[in-house]
Amino acid sequence: MSNDEDSQKNISGLSFRDMRLISDSVKENPNTLFLDEDIVENPFFFKLRKILYRLYEKLESGSGIGAFLLDFGKYMSSRFRVLFVFNSVLFEILLGKFEKRKDTFVKKLFWGRGDFLKSTMQFLSVILVLVVLLAYLYRTPELQSVNAEELDYITVSETDLLVMNATVNTAIPKDRERRAVEEYIVKNGDTLSSIAQDWDVTVDTIKWANNLTSDLVRPGQTLDIPPSDGVLVTVKKGDTLSSLAKKYSASDQAIADFNWLDYPFTLEAGTQLFIPEGKMPTSTVIASRTTPSSYVRNTSVPSTNVGAADPNVGKFLGWPVQNGGKISQYYKGVYHRGIDIADSSLPKIVAPASGTVIFAGCYGTCPPLGSTYGGTNYAWSIQIDHGNGYTTWYAHLKNIYVRSGQTVTKGQVIGQMGSTGRSTGPHLHFEVRKGSAYGTQVNPLYYVNW
Repeated sequence: MSNDEDSQKNISGLSFRDMRLISDSVKENPNTLFLDEDIVENPFFFKLRKILYRLYEKLESGSGIGAFLLDFGKYMSSRFRVLFVFNSVLFEILLGKFEKRKDTFVKKLFWGRGDFLKSTMQFLSVILVLVVLLAYLYRTPELQSVNAEELDYITVSETDLLVMNATVNTAIPKDRERRAVEEYIVKNGDTLSSIAQDWDVTVDTIKWANNLTSDLVRPGQTLDIPPSDGVLVTVKKGDTLSSLAKKYSASDQAIADFNWLDYPFTLEAGTQLFIPEGKMPTSTVIASRTTPSSYVRNTSVPSTNVGAADPNVGKFLGWPVQNGGKISQYYKGVYHRGIDIADSSLPKIVAPASGTVIFAGCYGTCPPLGSTYGGTNYAWSIQIDHGNGYTTWYAHLKNIYVRSGQTVTKGQVIGQMGSTGRSTGPHLHFEVRKGSAYGTQVNPLYYVNW
């Protein structure tokens, strides 16, 4: 069959009459969209497009909020197109300027590379000079090691008035607490007694700490200054807290307190300990351990106690231990901030004045209540606010009979003495604080009404 015959063949299923009807229908309603559903692969998308187109026609011909949103969207779309075109033109201009500047810079580099190199070298030379000057001005000072023999004669102080009274030692405020050994370098004019006076320790304390056999010191000599009167010792194999206390005529509880030792107070060989108020034993006589024996009501306040009573409150406290007890360690300020009242019978603890309990619990780690020993730090403790700016603290308890927030009266039983925490034997650690925080402790004996 020829091509002409194929082109003249009628299309199956479609007559000229049907085509005329379709043409007439389009003329009557030109907005009608005609699609052949038979040639659409997915009828769902065909219907969806049809629904969207009809919705678009409805919104375009309407006057409600939908029509407004449609017109607003068209407007914003046109504005964005304008903005995009504007940015494209502006970017093209800037890019052209950059290309022009780049070409000019490259030409100058090529044709004037001798001048450019000269300017660069000048700039680098200036930077190098500045670096050398700054390094000289802020150079690290040279440290020189000197010994005592080299400092027997110092010539600088003879000509420099500023150096004559200078010292290489760090200035430490006298009211600052010291719990560690400080190093002091002897300067011209120092004597062992003047150094001891400046550091508020005895001459023997300094001599014991530095193994000195005489009172002579030389400029440049380094001395170890203990935090208070006592002896620095190195623990040897077999040493115990009790044996060291006996050897150096000290209190085992004071040793534990100062060195932060906790139950069961095992000592490790090679560890350095400070023995507060200890005394070096002589080759002939070894001083016996001092244990206060007089009961507290017959004991006067020792001269070593620090501080003064507040005249605004006076002696407002009674005695906190039933049936007396005895003072085994006094208030020492830096390394012992209260008094220890010992009694092996584990008596009851009473409130020495009325107030409100603001703490009743474990401070540190604690064994179960009712245990006499165990734990760390203060262990089972009570704190009472007396309403006059002062609080009292009771530590190392075995039992607690009050709770936080409870009001107590003078003489009321609040707990039982024990030896929990940092305690070498049954006693009450009793503190008076100006306020409630640690570090505000004052001497309790100035506030107890004997």
